[in-house]
Amino acid sequence: MRIAFVNSMRSLGGGERWIVEAARGLADRGHEIAVAARSGSELARRSRASGHATIELPMSGDGDLGSVVRLSSWFARRRSQIVCASVQRAVRIGSLAARLARVAAVVERRGLSFPPKISALNRFTYGRLVSRVIANCAAISDGLLETGLLPASRIVVIPNGIDPDRVPTGGGEAVREELGVAPDAPLVAIVGRLVRDKGHADAFAAFASVVRELPRARLLVVGDGKLRDELRHLASGIEPAGSIIFAGHRPDVPAILDAADVVAVTSLREGMPHVILEAMTAGTPVAATTVAGIPEMIEGGRDGILVLPDSPEEMARALLTILTDGERAARFAEAARRRVETEFSLTGMIDRVERCFAEEIEAVARGER
Repeated sequence: MRIAFVNSMRSLGGGERWIVEAARGLADRGHEIAVAARSGSELARRSRASGHATIELPMSGDGDLGSVVRLSSWFARRRSQIVCASVQRAVRIGSLAARLARVAAVVERRGLSFPPKISALNRFTYGRLVSRVIANCAAISDGLLETGLLPASRIVVIPNGIDPDRVPTGGGEAVREELGVAPDAPLVAIVGRLVRDKGHADAFAAFASVVRELPRARLLVVGDGKLRDELRHLASGIEPAGSIIFAGHRPDVPAILDAADVVAVTSLREGMPHVILEAMTAGTPVAATTVAGIPEMIEGGRDGILVLPDSPEEMARALLTILTDGERAARFAEAARRRVETEFSLTGMIDRVERCFAEEIEAVARGER
């Protein structure tokens, strides 16, 4: 298959990592991969490093007709058979460009839990341009169905997958030494972009309760984003001073997970967070909110602990349970590892994506799109 991925984000989040993994996996199976990315984006850099044909475009908004025209010409020259777009701007630009290039198989991949607005533009997009949607969890699929923009027959749920070999073990001791965290200090990690949806303020409030019970505890904040200064100011009011450590963006997330005793996921809006799969693979217990696809990843009380979103008190209790009950934490970790192996393998995800793309191309050949 000749497959083209389209994405308009500058930073590298979960959706962009999905493209990196899917593109690599499909290329390894002999498919021809191309990636259209935002100018100067990390996705563009990684795509080129992987050897995929790559085009960088401004994708400055829905009205960026220049990007549409250039992308359409690129699809036509490459004789693309299927286009997979993610993020609403990329979906509209990519799907329109695909149709202009006579590419009828257009798949959107959705990884966030807010459905598209019911509007004339989206009725046109889902009625005439997008032929199928991949949702990474049932919660996203259900939300999309409620809009009435497309039927269940045009939605497929394909959970994210992970390759355990890409989550190396070890490195935690060096991370603790680098960041000044004692080897035996209870360590909570929160990994993700510093944006509202990740609920860092709730994580800080929960940690304030934890550190009152465990004064030597530390919270490691991994990631960067537009709330950096605001969150640093918020953290400065939590005693003891310095108990919240901002590590910025780190390429060594597996080592961070090895260093941590528990990963806190306080998201207010999500899809299927990749960091949870990484933590489950690494054997680091998780306390997470019941947002979108998270309950489809973790069975509360078995693989980790689930709490309601926007509930710092509940999150604090969950963190304290894991930090103070080593036997229970170990059970969570072992159950989570087994679940990743059976339900969230990268090979299984690539199998299903490959099948979805092939089915769309076949449907076009039969005149069904």
